Amino acid sequence: MNEFLLRSLISGSIAIVLYLVSGAVVSKYWNRNVNRDVFRHDFKWGIASLVVGSPILQGFSVLAETYGISLLYTDMAGYGWLWWALSLPIYIMLWDLVFYLGHIVLHMPWVYKKSHFRHHACRPPVPWSGIAIDPLETLLSGILPYVVPLFILPFHVYTVYALNIGLMVWATVVHSSMNFVGNTVMLSTKDHNLHHAYGLKNFNLGAVFTFWDRIGGTLNRKVSPPWWGNPNWRINTKASVNGPALAEEADGAS
Repeated sequence: MNEFLLRSLISGSIAIVLYLVSGAVVSKYWNRNVNRDVFRHDFKWGIASLVVGSPILQGFSVLAETYGISLLYTDMAGYGWLWWALSLPIYIMLWDLVFYLGHIVLHMPWVYKKSHFRHHACRPPVPWSGIAIDPLETLLSGILPYVVPLFILPFHVYTVYALNIGLMVWATVVHSSMNFVGNTVMLSTKDHNLHHAYGLKNFNLGAVFTFWDRIGGTLNRKVSPPWWGNPNWRINTKASVNGPALAEEADGAS
């Protein structure tokens, strides 16, 4: 138990430092001014997601190490360098698929109104919004995408750690004002900003790739977010921070 608590403390502290550094760097270059209290909402829920998620992931790691409950491996020689190279994009694609499916659940009416509206209250999003999610959403969009691929194919433990660090940084970037409109393969900051412009009924549900949105018919690149290109967006977001009112209002536009 002491080892588990120590591991949770160390991993949680590292994750918080990474969140602080990536949020600060991205905010320096691609931030926008909003009239909500980013510290009391976005930043608070970002830290909360790491505090909740780190012990869960460490609990899974202990079970994997002790009982071998997944295909996670530690010896690089076990599967060779060719599989390791191939496993990098495969893991991210599986991660994104699980995220996409979890995101569909988050947009179901009951789940949205009880949980996901808090993330959509980050309207428009800023870099600190990337992981501004409550415990239920932490499980659906933070833990499951991390863990489920490990039951499908073998992945090296350090590869999983490194890729998830990169994905957390990407979450910071994709919620920013960076003028990246995407390409055929990758979703963009513009795509995800548009996702935040709407509430329950929505599109652009993936996090990294366009594949799953294309297959699911949920890709939308026809319009721009209402605040795109505006560094100072002023709208009454009080309702969306305190409840799903604004997010529900936005559904009417979809």
